Amino acid sequence: MHSLFTLIYKLKTYKSLILQTIKLAYPITIGQLGLVLMGAIDTIMLGRIGTDVMDAAAVGNAIFFLIMLIGIGLLYAVGTFAAIADGEGKPQQCIPIFFSSLRVSIWVSVAIILLNILLYYNFSIFGQTPFVSAQGAKFLWIANLGVPAIMFYNSGKQMLDGLGKTQIGMYVTFIGVSLNIFLNWIMIFGHWGCEPMGLVGAAWATNISRFVMAILMLAFAWYHPLVEKLKKLKIQYEKYDWRILKTGLPIGLTFFFEMGAFTAGLIMAGWKDETHQGAHQIAINLASLTYMFITGVAAAGNIMVGNYYGAKDKINVRKAGFAAIIVGLGIEIIFAIFFILLGSVLPLLYTDDVAVIEIAQKLLYLAAFFQLSDGLQAVGAGILRGIKDTKTTGIIAFIAYWIIMVPGAYFLCFKLNWGIEGIWFAFIFGLTFAAIWLINRFFNQSLYKNLTFKND
Repeated sequence: MHSLFTLIYKLKTYKSLILQTIKLAYPITIGQLGLVLMGAIDTIMLGRIGTDVMDAAAVGNAIFFLIMLIGIGLLYAVGTFAAIADGEGKPQQCIPIFFSSLRVSIWVSVAIILLNILLYYNFSIFGQTPFVSAQGAKFLWIANLGVPAIMFYNSGKQMLDGLGKTQIGMYVTFIGVSLNIFLNWIMIFGHWGCEPMGLVGAAWATNISRFVMAILMLAFAWYHPLVEKLKKLKIQYEKYDWRILKTGLPIGLTFFFEMGAFTAGLIMAGWKDETHQGAHQIAINLASLTYMFITGVAAAGNIMVGNYYGAKDKINVRKAGFAAIIVGLGIEIIFAIFFILLGSVLPLLYTDDVAVIEIAQKLLYLAAFFQLSDGLQAVGAGILRGIKDTKTTGIIAFIAYWIIMVPGAYFLCFKLNWGIEGIWFAFIFGLTFAAIWLINRFFNQSLYKNLTFKND
């Protein structure tokens, strides 16, 4: 009983930090949710045409984001540097950080486009059915044209997020998602004089929406009243290009290892048949939507920890990290219950194929447990970014996803004949391993005696 009262008292001392985490996280969450919603909306609307078309778009989109996440993750360093500069009392340094992020975005966009072209011409290596392979490659080709838009959007968003202006991304994403739904309706099914374009229409609609979002975000990033004030302060116009790459590349590789593992799971599901792949895609798509809530918490934790790190406040660096963990765990428990209670209803949003729905229901019950580990590992990685500890997260991600998850999924599914459920059990094992290691890493690194303030 004494320990229970002690825990309640400690939670009360975290109240202001928990509320601050939620305040920062919810706009980021809505913004991130919107980006995933584009893929989910494409999947839902294409599912009305057929499961095979939905599968093709899912595979093409998964392979596209497999490489794209390296660039997106790399730019998370911009948010970290901006938060630290703000904590140091030098928010005006966000201006040269932003300029550097734009230059890095150009270089990285070229590299990603070339890699995607290589994948396009070798799409058969993923071992999909002829239809899924041909249509998935077509989706990838069109999506590849939107790489610069995604990079520039994230350059502006990360800079503003680091300064605590997280609502801007939410507003821009709302506009982008609304436009995407409208253009999908026109281009997929053929309205307002447009010929029905199916999967190709979905890809073009998403691309157009992404470019609109990029233009809006860059305009906000440069003309926001706070940024206008910062322009009038004394700025040291140094280059942050290398520092962004040095800190951000391990983050990007962490995202790549994670997305690569989930893409491998999707491909393995396709080795079973299109019905299993469709069910897997529905479950993973729903899990991705709830995961966006956690990425918002992880980003908020990164900003708060980064602020205190910049201010050299060792006590609140640790407390801010723990506040993010508390919020993240609470959210994932809610979603776990949600998946258990509504596991039989949610697949109906995607398809009326009885066989697909039956398998998807079973996977959503496993997704309930998957949520807890996935959320904790995401928050653990986010708060470690706040103290610029990114190399270790990349190593942990590689071991968790590519030593445990992917081989485990293949072994359980095909060698032990656990079926597609085996893939999901392997996901749970790998994510639990990552969550324990990452949170333990923050616990040790944030100890008063261990925390040091590194130079860039």
